[in-house]
Amino acid sequence: MRLTILGCNGPFPEAGDACSGYLVESDSGKTKIVLDLGSGTLSKLLQKISGIDEIDAVILSHLHFDHMSDMPVLGYMLDFSGVETLKVICPETPAENRKLIKGKFDVYPPADTGIGEFKIEFVKVKHPVEAYAVKLMCDDSTLVYTGDTNECPEISLFCEGADVILADCGLSDEDWKPSKPHLGPTKCATLARESKAGELILTHLSPLYDKEKLADEARRIFANSTLAEAGMEFRI
Repeated sequence: MRLTILGCNGPFPEAGDACSGYLVESDSGKTKIVLDLGSGTLSKLLQKISGIDEIDAVILSHLHFDHMSDMPVLGYMLDFSGVETLKVICPETPAENRKLIKGKFDVYPPADTGIGEFKIEFVKVKHPVEAYAVKLMCDDSTLVYTGDTNECPEISLFCEGADVILADCGLSDEDWKPSKPHLGPTKCATLARESKAGELILTHLSPLYDKEKLADEARRIFANSTLAEAGMEFRI
């Protein structure tokens, strides 16, 4: 499979960049899935596809705006695109944010399923709102996207043996606490090492932090750690 980083900031974007959003494609290119669609990511997505009808589904890890704020705009786009409907998998809460996903969307709650050439699994994780990690399996490869989470037994088990973990590194090590809503670089790297993952990609990066310091802290624990950047493409 192929992974493209559409945006990797949170909870707000750097100048000229975008919040969380990722395009995952099968090797054949016949199946395309979007993971999260935060602020600025729809424009980035349209640079990678020829039309929104190429997208088989959008999966939202949770309904904070930095992960879903381009969904209402995508709804406008569908109204004018001729696409009859687009499958969306997302949490049912917070209800006020869920109401913004309307129009030509066929919406389902998170549940293990198949989408085209992909097998998809979900596990609920630790965040202030209903939130899920997502496992995508295709072409004999496995990608786990943690969404936003702090450490919890569920995510540790879920990541076991993943080829790539795309992990929430929303905090610095100095700012991380068990009560906080995100992981830090050392926690991400420990998750990758203990899961025997092949590669760790740090995402949901705050513009307030020195990114290279985050990467160095992660690499002390897990050498094959990479900082996500918008436009990066990975073959998994």
